[in-house]
Amino acid sequence: MKANVALFVVLSLAPFFSQGSEHSTFSVTFDNDGLYSTDRDYTSGLFLTYTSRPFVSKGLLKTLSLSNWKGSSIDKLEFTLGHKIYTPEDLEANFPLVNDRPYAGYLHAEFNYISLHPQQAQRINVTIGTTGEHSFADASQDFVHKVTPAKKPDGWEYQIDNAIVGSVGYLAHFNLNRTQDSNNLEWELSNVSEANIGNFRSDVSTGFMVRWGSHLSDNLGAGNIDSEHPFRAGMLGFSESEWFFYTGVKGRYRFNDATIEGDRSGIEDNPNIPDPSIYDVELENIQAVGVAGFVIYNQGVGIALSTTIKTPDFKNAPRIAYGTGSLSLFAFF
Repeated sequence: MKANVALFVVLSLAPFFSQGSEHSTFSVTFDNDGLYSTDRDYTSGLFLTYTSRPFVSKGLLKTLSLSNWKGSSIDKLEFTLGHKIYTPEDLEANFPLVNDRPYAGYLHAEFNYISLHPQQAQRINVTIGTTGEHSFADASQDFVHKVTPAKKPDGWEYQIDNAIVGSVGYLAHFNLNRTQDSNNLEWELSNVSEANIGNFRSDVSTGFMVRWGSHLSDNLGAGNIDSEHPFRAGMLGFSESEWFFYTGVKGRYRFNDATIEGDRSGIEDNPNIPDPSIYDVELENIQAVGVAGFVIYNQGVGIALSTTIKTPDFKNAPRIAYGTGSLSLFAFF
């Protein structure tokens, strides 16, 4: 019911906006595991994103553009302000937990260079931010849980410490096959591959996505296989009123993760904890993620709904899988 109301509101605003994504894009994305009636692991995310209108890449950016070897491309710049929250299984425990995810937050800025082509879409990004109290994850979760019936988190004093962390990344979608059915709709199979390096996270991943909908060559790359921010409105190309379903799976090898392996002085410097090492959490290097979603938009606005599932990010996790839901609202202007 809430999704239907949101869709009605978004689409009813269309006359007040100008022609589609040949203009700038603004999006607001909410991730939350409340869809599964849970409050653990990656539990919440908020992303505010501005994407520029297409421009002609010059200088250094020209060397990164797909127009160098794919013909004409749509190139854009993008800025995202993001906030992520991670928590253990038992929020009411006022002591550190063994073999569970640490409390952690990440407040970050992300700068993206986007290049789009009907056969390939890519995003090159630089991300920088902070973990710890400076991320305001504890304060924001405390506030939300005070004004809702959710459990009060009582273990933030043991969170990952303040640290400036970031990464550089490359993401690419490669169209493998796109065919039209008898209803003039399209099926598409694509490969989605990504690499990141930095002290926030370093990883490599690859997987496959299947999409079905209208004019898929106009929006390759918008849906993503990730449990965090699984839809990117800024990667929509030139199109008017379109819709599509998407689903995909990928495997990932992660080398480091500051939200799991970062220092925790609340444990390490606590005189009441004789052996802090028993609370160390070991990163699970081999991970998998699945996603399914639906997107609809017109010349002015749109909405994306998705759900994700992933294997644990750390060893000896109390569960074999974790899920989230995501809602993205976006407008072109």
